[in-house]
Amino acid sequence: MALQIVLALFSGWYVLLALGSAAHVIYFANFSRSDLQDLPFQARLAFFVLVLLGTFMALRILILVPLLAISVVELVKRYNVLERLLYLVPPNRPENPESLSLEFVMRVFTEMPKHLDRPFALKAKAGAQSGSGADSFDFTAPVPKGDRRKR
Repeated sequence: MALQIVLALFSGWYVLLALGSAAHVIYFANFSRSDLQDLPFQARLAFFVLVLLGTFMALRILILVPLLAISVVELVKRYNVLERLLYLVPPNRPENPESLSLEFVMRVFTEMPKHLDRPFALKAKAGAQSGSGADSFDFTAPVPKGDRRKR
């Protein structure tokens, strides 16, 4: 995609960039796992929407240059900025019930990519499990003998 953006910026063939990005989205939609809900597909779709905006807007350089930077970072460091932005949306992280906070956002963007074959995921902090507040009680946990009521 980075090469397509550079060619579009220097040649003015923005429609070819949009067509290439559309092909990329269709390719990922074909191999998407679950009803097009996975992060890699959503990142490509967001990229495509931004390319469309850049194709038909007068100030396209304000959109396409940041997209070029995002593409270069992804190619060099395997760090997908759009995927991490989409990870902040709660439905995209069912395994991590943490609330959106500045500390959580910093952890998402500073976590280095670990697995190149899997979408980005971040482990929940130790005390951030769902239902771990002061009013929750785990009824399935075994009770120690000393804490049982005597009859």
